Amino acid sequence: MTTMHNQFNRNVPFSLLLASLAAVASLPAAWAAAPEPAVVATPPSDGSRGLIRIGPKEIRHYSGDRGNGPLNMLVSRDNGQTWQKTKTPQAYPPNFGGIPIESPAITWLPKQKMFIRVQPINGFVFMSKKIDGPWSAVTKDGKLEPKWEDKEKQKNFVKLGGIMRNPLAVDKGRRIIIPAHDKSKGTWFHISDDGGLTWRTSKGRITVGKYTPSSRDKGARWHNGGVEATVVELKDGRLWALVRTAHDQHWQSYSKDKGETWSDPEPSRFFGTLTMITVGRLENGKLYATWTNTAALPEVNHGRNDAWEDVFTNRDSHHIALSDDDGKTWYGFREIYLNSHRNDANYGDMPGTDRGSHQSEVVDLGKGKILVSLGQHPEHRRMVIVDENWISENTRNSNITKTGLDEWTAHTYLPVIKKHCAYNRKPSATVERHPDKGGAKVISLRFMDDDTLVNQQTGADYRAGGATWNIPNLGFAGRAATRIRFPKDSGGVHLSLCDRLFNACDTTTPEQALFTVKLAPGDKIGNITLKPDTWYTVEFNWNIDNETKSAKKQGTCTLSIDGAKAETLKQLNPSPNGISYIHYISAAPAPDSGVLIEGVGCKPAGADSKQ
Repeated sequence: MTTMHNQFNRNVPFSLLLASLAAVASLPAAWAAAPEPAVVATPPSDGSRGLIRIGPKEIRHYSGDRGNGPLNMLVSRDNGQTWQKTKTPQAYPPNFGGIPIESPAITWLPKQKMFIRVQPINGFVFMSKKIDGPWSAVTKDGKLEPKWEDKEKQKNFVKLGGIMRNPLAVDKGRRIIIPAHDKSKGTWFHISDDGGLTWRTSKGRITVGKYTPSSRDKGARWHNGGVEATVVELKDGRLWALVRTAHDQHWQSYSKDKGETWSDPEPSRFFGTLTMITVGRLENGKLYATWTNTAALPEVNHGRNDAWEDVFTNRDSHHIALSDDDGKTWYGFREIYLNSHRNDANYGDMPGTDRGSHQSEVVDLGKGKILVSLGQHPEHRRMVIVDENWISENTRNSNITKTGLDEWTAHTYLPVIKKHCAYNRKPSATVERHPDKGGAKVISLRFMDDDTLVNQQTGADYRAGGATWNIPNLGFAGRAATRIRFPKDSGGVHLSLCDRLFNACDTTTPEQALFTVKLAPGDKIGNITLKPDTWYTVEFNWNIDNETKSAKKQGTCTLSIDGAKAETLKQLNPSPNGISYIHYISAAPAPDSGVLIEGVGCKPAGADSKQ
């Protein structure tokens, strides 16, 4: 990236950032020219279907309502800025397939000058020249039937199988493909070469094998054999698909024949377990990816097989990255939303089924603005406007006095499953008074004396307090600094630099990180012996290897304390994306006084921020 916005960031001396940490001050206005992501509405259905632009200024988000008659939808007539709840016209068909929390998928076909609409699960195919109808159903003999309400005629309607995502026009609009799946057999594609009137199934499938538990896991993961595929057509003509799996990453596959056959799937650069990813192309030619760049907690000994999930612990964030070279390199990896319910004590007891901030759909607003509809559950869904300049920023700091834990993931879990695949929660870190500065605040975390965070039967133990914070867009070379203090009787802290969000209470994070260091009172780091009740500025300056298949090459990270070089850290794990998180977790083996965090900030090390 060489935007003016990034040039502002690169020219700021890092000493000023350290000074701002010490003063717990805000960044200068020139550094923060791009607006933060803004929540503008709550969608009427779960993210991934139902969001569509229908005019230069009008955007709609449909619901998955059943039944005849007007149905609920949201409408914006000012290009996504404001939204009003209204009803669909009488001519709009109801949701005949799937579940009411999921909208049918609607796409505009430029070549045919038609809208196409498919149900989320095993439903009919509808076509219309106008969004408000009249709509007609596609019949088995390749015709359009306008009397779709007639139950006798419905027997002759095309009914595409599987759980489907949005139709996509490829090959200059000559072909329409629709990804479909079942959980164990992976993804196939419905294909039409006549504008949606007749359909066949792809010759190839994308199928991913079962996850083999690592030493980190004590139980099985729910098997998803390559599902919820998202597809984009690359400039070289290939189709690129990414799928949800039970593995640590989304897997990818390519098609050279517009969806007929697919390459053997392989892990992609995008991390995510049992969550959805969405990729597409903006009008300016850039590719986007929206997903939940979060690692689930290690599987406990839950006694289940891989036929179903036990609990989800990685659905409280949503991220975005962009590519301006057709997917070769990516930048951003920024949190566009942290679930506002992530710290709720009764998170697991909340009525309803699926919940959280994964799943998304995107509309390009133009002029560098992107609209993202994300989340599952009426209380968790959000529509967010994101600025491309904000995505490309690479300097950030956390003003804890002003924003507390708003920008942080800092919850832990009571490891007893409640309702649908969820735990109730408690704070993993808290905001407290600054011990030296009146009116200022700090983050405090410690090993907690709380038996409700332990499950003896499964072996889960989430008493180690922690917190984690998103480092934007630095990747393979960057600098981050934090101000910390150890009260008397502190057991210390593990500080880790990571390429994804690990749960605040995840004690395996130091093993999974790219770089990590343990700091505690009495430890000698280089020539510095750490003392209690003393503030230290800890700085990381990294330059890492981006090799994804081998750890033969190792990057390094210079660790400095109060401006003096203390140690050189070796890269522990390879990474396709580089660093995007700093993670703090208690190093104490038993309840202690913990560690205080006054601030954290980051900026580039002079290298390109693409990853």
